[in-house]
Amino acid sequence: MNRHEQRKKIFQIIFQQDHGLVALEETAFYDLYREYDYISRIVDYYGGNSESVDGDIRNHLTNYTLERIPKVERNILRTAISELLHGDSPQRVVINEAILLAKLYGEKDSFRFVNGVLKNFITETDKQQDGEQ
Repeated sequence: MNRHEQRKKIFQIIFQQDHGLVALEETAFYDLYREYDYISRIVDYYGGNSESVDGDIRNHLTNYTLERIPKVERNILRTAISELLHGDSPQRVVINEAILLAKLYGEKDSFRFVNGVLKNFITETDKQQDGEQ
């Protein structure tokens, strides 16, 4: 399974767990979670750092709250930010993949929203790493 397909499964697992409605072991694709290291690494990162990841999303929203974002876009952002923070793919690849997920699963223009939030996150993260405030 290529990395693109793994990202789709990561998103689908995180989506199913939104609001704690489904335990990890009960999610569809749990077998893939157990089989693929990258899927388990990113899902586990989000699971252990969900408040921090959600805080990162909240900090980069304009005129929105996390709860107001549709479930698809919210979980695409969770997937992408978790991967940006704990994955090993280049930033531009993660953003492009998030845009593809938004085009596949989201509403008509949701990819623009996802792109904007992720670009704001990366810009601020890069500034912090460079020592700017």
